[in-house]
Amino acid sequence: MNSQMENNTRKENIARFEAEMSKVQRPGVDKLMEYIRNSDFYDAPASTRYHLSCKGGLLQHSLNVLDALRGMMADDSNGTDEKGKAKIVYHYAVAGQIVATISEESLIIISLLHDICKTYFYCTSTRNVKNEQTGKWEKVPYYTVNDKMPLGHGPKSAMIVKEYIDLSSEEMYAIWWHMGFSDTGGMLGDAAVLNQAIGKYPIIWAVHTADMMASHFMEEEKENAAKFICQDTGSDTSQWADAPTVQDGSEFMEALPYAAN
Repeated sequence: MNSQMENNTRKENIARFEAEMSKVQRPGVDKLMEYIRNSDFYDAPASTRYHLSCKGGLLQHSLNVLDALRGMMADDSNGTDEKGKAKIVYHYAVAGQIVATISEESLIIISLLHDICKTYFYCTSTRNVKNEQTGKWEKVPYYTVNDKMPLGHGPKSAMIVKEYIDLSSEEMYAIWWHMGFSDTGGMLGDAAVLNQAIGKYPIIWAVHTADMMASHFMEEEKENAAKFICQDTGSDTSQWADAPTVQDGSEFMEALPYAAN
């Protein structure tokens, strides 16, 4: 993907992310978006070398998880919330039986913010690699980890989000445990706790599955898998015209979520 296409894709992804987040109507979401815009969220990779290890990879991965989760859940445009107010809801079904129902707002929060822990997490360095054509050694950039907030993964994401907006218990559990059993470190006690959490909130398994779908099927090391790459980079983005404008080149803030208080 050439630099112009990358730039277009980045702008479209930012516009779409902000348009989706604009559907979240909770006190403090403006501060949360300020944190995101002033962090490296829009430019960070999704991993050091496994999936979407490229500029903007974290943003792309977050949108991919949203698409994967929406794709595996049935939506009900005529649904109602706990107060009977009309709203879009999503049903998570197993063998034809609904085991969880969440609002569109919850689905957006869980999907787009599950990996916010990766802000201020990666940095770039260089290593010497031998050029096979010239035989000369060259410095090649690569991503490495420099975690400025060493608080774990899923728990860290939940803690960052909760510094800005209220989360329901279901949302907090889904973000906290989105890594599934890979986050238990083989500890039987932690696995037992996760089993209890999934029994209490089955949506945990849905978001974990969506995360795996994105990283295993939708994404390559440097970009989306071919079938998931939009070939028309000049596509109409007017549907996101109301999204807030993002200023490129903004100075990064230190990772201090408490600044919102």
